[in-house]
Amino acid sequence: MRGSLVAIIGAGAGGASLALRLARAGFDVTIIESQAFPRAKVCGEFISPAATPDLESVLTPDELREAGATRVRTLALELGDRQRTWNMPEPAWALSRRSLDALLIEKASAAGAHVLQPVRVASVEYNDNSATIHFASRDSIDADLVIHADGSGRFDPAGPTPKAKSLVGLKCHARPNRPIRGIRMRSAAGVYCGAIGIEDGLATFAMCATPQALTAHKGDRDALLAAVWPGFTPNQREGPWMTSAVARSRYTRPGHPRSFRIGNAAAAVDPVGGEGIGLALWSAARLAELLETETDLRAIHDRFATLYKRRLRTRLPACRSAAEVLLRPRLVRALWPLLSVPSLTVRPWYALTGKPA
Repeated sequence: MRGSLVAIIGAGAGGASLALRLARAGFDVTIIESQAFPRAKVCGEFISPAATPDLESVLTPDELREAGATRVRTLALELGDRQRTWNMPEPAWALSRRSLDALLIEKASAAGAHVLQPVRVASVEYNDNSATIHFASRDSIDADLVIHADGSGRFDPAGPTPKAKSLVGLKCHARPNRPIRGIRMRSAAGVYCGAIGIEDGLATFAMCATPQALTAHKGDRDALLAAVWPGFTPNQREGPWMTSAVARSRYTRPGHPRSFRIGNAAAAVDPVGGEGIGLALWSAARLAELLETETDLRAIHDRFATLYKRRLRTRLPACRSAAEVLLRPRLVRALWPLLSVPSLTVRPWYALTGKPA
C-alpha cells in the first residue's frame, strides 16, 4: 500500500505515531486534529511497559527525557493507611499527553505528514475506490484510506466505540506537597485513583468513579479526590478538571474496506496500568507494518483483527477484573494478605497484561 493517500482522524499518541511511521515509509499522510496543540486530555499519563519498544521506536529515550519524561520503577497500591509497594520488572515511562502528543505530531510533520489543525471533521463518505473527508468548514479532502484514531471511531460506518455506563473518567494536574514517586494507586468505595509524577514538578491524578461516588460528593471533583487521596487540597490543583466517558469494548471491525481503527477507536480495556495508551501505540505500530508490507485490503484487515484480538485475549479481562476489584475496597482488604506474595498476584497480572516480568 506504499504511496497511498492516507487520512488519519485524531492526533493523539496513536494517530500521531502512525502518521510518523507512515510518513517515514513514503506514504502521503494527512492527519486531522480538532484541537490546537499543546493540549491536555483525560489520561493517566503512565505508558504501559508492554508498549515501551513501540514508544522508543518513534521517540528515543534521550528525546523522551528532553521532553520531561521520567522513568517509573515502582508500583504502590494504597488502601487507607496501608500500602504495598513492588519494584517493576522493567521500568516504564511517564509523560504528560500535552508534551507527548505535541512532540509526536511535530516529528510527524518534520517527516512529511500534512497536519490540519485545528480542523473538525463533519462526516466521511466512502466508495469503492476512495473516501472523502468532509470538514465542518465545508472543505473536504480525498484519500485512499481513512484511519480512525479519535478514541471513538464515530466517523466509521461501524459506529462509535461503546462506553461503560457505570464509570466516568476524571483527570487533573496538581502540585502536591511531596513529589509522587513511582505510580501509586488508591482504592475507595466506587472510585479508584492513580497518581504519577510528570514534568515540571506536577503530578497527574486520574480517577475512574461511579456516578454514585460523584453524587455522594455533590459532583465536586476536588472533594472526591480529597476524600480518596490524603493530603490533597483544591489549592494544589493546576488547571481544570477534565472528564470523559470510559471506553470499554472488544475489537470493532471497521465498517468499510477503506476504513481502519486504532487505539480506543478499535478496542478499549479498562484504564488500569497504562494499557489504554499502550494499545494506541501498539496498534499504530502493527497497522503501519501491515500497510507497508501488504497490498490486499482484506488481508490487512484480517491480519490486523487477528493481532488485535490476540492482544486483547487476556488484557481485556485482566484490566476489567483489576478495575472491579479496585472499586471495592472491602474486596481489596480481603485480598490484602495475598498482595504480600507477588508470585500469586502482581506477577500473574503482569503476565496477563503483557508487561515484562
